[in-house]
Amino acid sequence: MESTNYDCRRRAHEADERWTSSAYLHRLAATAALALLVWAVCAGRAEAQLGALLSPGQLSKPHAELEGIANCQKCHEQGRKTTPEKCLTCHAPVADRIARRVGVHRDVKADCAVCHSEHAGIDGELRPFDVRKFDHAAGAGFPLTGKHAPVATQCAACHKVRSFLTLKSSCASCHTDVHKGTLGRTCTSCHSTQTAFKDLSGQFDHTKARFNLLGAHKTVACESCHTNKTFRGLKFDSCTSCHRDPHVQNFGPTCSTCHTNDSWRTKRVDHTRTSFPLVGRHTTTECAACHKQPAMKVKPRAATCASCHVDVHKGTFKQDCKACHSESGFSKAPFDHSSTRFELTGKHMGITCQKCHTTVSLSARSTASRTADFRGLKTTCVSCHTDVHQAELGSACESCHSSATFKLPTFTHKRHPDFFGGQHAPLACARCHVPDPPTKPVRTGLQVLAVKFTRATTTCATCHTDVHRGQMGTQCEACHSVQTAKFSVADFAHDTKTAFPLTGRHATVTCSACHKVETTAGPGGTRAAMRLKGVPATCQACHADVHLGQLGVRCEVCHQTTSFKLPGYRHLNAALSSFFVGRHLRAACDACHKPITARFPSGEGTAIRFSVDSSCVNCHRDVHRGALGPDCARCHKP
Repeated sequence: MESTNYDCRRRAHEADERWTSSAYLHRLAATAALALLVWAVCAGRAEAQLGALLSPGQLSKPHAELEGIANCQKCHEQGRKTTPEKCLTCHAPVADRIARRVGVHRDVKADCAVCHSEHAGIDGELRPFDVRKFDHAAGAGFPLTGKHAPVATQCAACHKVRSFLTLKSSCASCHTDVHKGTLGRTCTSCHSTQTAFKDLSGQFDHTKARFNLLGAHKTVACESCHTNKTFRGLKFDSCTSCHRDPHVQNFGPTCSTCHTNDSWRTKRVDHTRTSFPLVGRHTTTECAACHKQPAMKVKPRAATCASCHVDVHKGTFKQDCKACHSESGFSKAPFDHSSTRFELTGKHMGITCQKCHTTVSLSARSTASRTADFRGLKTTCVSCHTDVHQAELGSACESCHSSATFKLPTFTHKRHPDFFGGQHAPLACARCHVPDPPTKPVRTGLQVLAVKFTRATTTCATCHTDVHRGQMGTQCEACHSVQTAKFSVADFAHDTKTAFPLTGRHATVTCSACHKVETTAGPGGTRAAMRLKGVPATCQACHADVHLGQLGVRCEVCHQTTSFKLPGYRHLNAALSSFFVGRHLRAACDACHKPITARFPSGEGTAIRFSVDSSCVNCHRDVHRGALGPDCARCHKP
């Protein structure tokens, strides 16, 4: 085979040389014909060898039938170029998808050879595809979620044929419809990819169905109603569609009159349809309390209350219980007590019967042992209440108290009306009538304070502490009054009750300014008290002597209580009458009386000197320097 190929190539080369030689130009036509003849003879045997020399590699298996130099132009244009037009001529379905913009070629704009590379060998991959990078939701419009996610890299699990576009997205294209079309084609209305179909039992939202599951229906297995996987056409218009009627239609077809979805056991019965409608406390009574046997077999007697209830009054009352009691509560019978000798008013109206009728024993465990005897009860107050006054005020409690409130709202003391007015009027009784230790009454059991009301004294010291420590005796009312706040002294007559009348500026001075609080020992121990007696009445007791004893202790000779400032002063010394004339008479006091620091009768200090030398040179400068002597009055006049 190789020698044959060599001969063919050699003959073609020789023919070409002869065709190009100038010696054989005149034989051009004959040579061309000869070359074509030689090529035609050798073409059949050398086609495969020539194609092998010119091809970059062997074609893949899908294109194997195009091997050979004679088929190159089926895919290649001149110059070894491939074009989409050449490819799409054979691959018409791909051309259709590109035109319709579907599939993986929906956005193709480049040359086919960009993705599909040939001449890579018989096993070359024409469709290179990385399943790990493929976005199935964006590329195929079908997201692989939930239970579909594990097959995202296993395309062949769903795509059984070469084209991926032939697969449908409906559930029934891969899964068997166990409902056989009875529930339609939209499986996603009940199923999802998050839960396996076999695990979906009991998770269906029954509110989407015409029969909503309530109460005990929620816990019933689906197969109990949907036998043989039948989900449509089930009857549910009445309870007997699923449940057996044990009453054999004695109560009609509407079971919900007595039964509820919460439990098939009887929870409610429309007792108004019976001869004994249930009202009040009877509505909360358990059925078995009256129906000892099945209600369908035995009808309880209900003509009188005693049919079910024990007569705790032991035949005391001949009429039926409903004459006093009602179904709202047997222990709170609306009994009209005004029909008895003791009408209930005020606080008595809210008291239970057992508070007074102590023979009533309603706490016994056995109903048969209960007793409620209301006979023989006394109506006096002390039969129920303890006399806290211990008969001190008699037995007629109603003379002061009433049933509206046992506390005494008001009481008028007929003795000493002035004493019980003012600040004493709003005081509680216990402020003066001190209670004894508490005692327990006979019936009510509540603690009550025993109080004494007679022989109570009216002296102030009985209730109040003597803050004066006995200085003023025991007659506090001589100064204090119950009409003033905190028993303060409203207007003490200092001019008539003491030896020191308050006038002028003294009248506005507070008591504590002169009467100081002192701590002294007394009968009750060492305590502080305001001194009221023994207070000195001299000016020096409260005021400082600014004159330091120069003028004695009788300040009132010059000063007055209206104003301690000296409005004017007249020199009474007769020896100085000739001195206080003229300009001396009009001179101010401080012109002669200057403040000095010196030793005065009451001690050393600074004060205005009142004993002043009357010589002229004591105040005036001697312009004559003593030449005319000290008697200036011989020549000068003030």
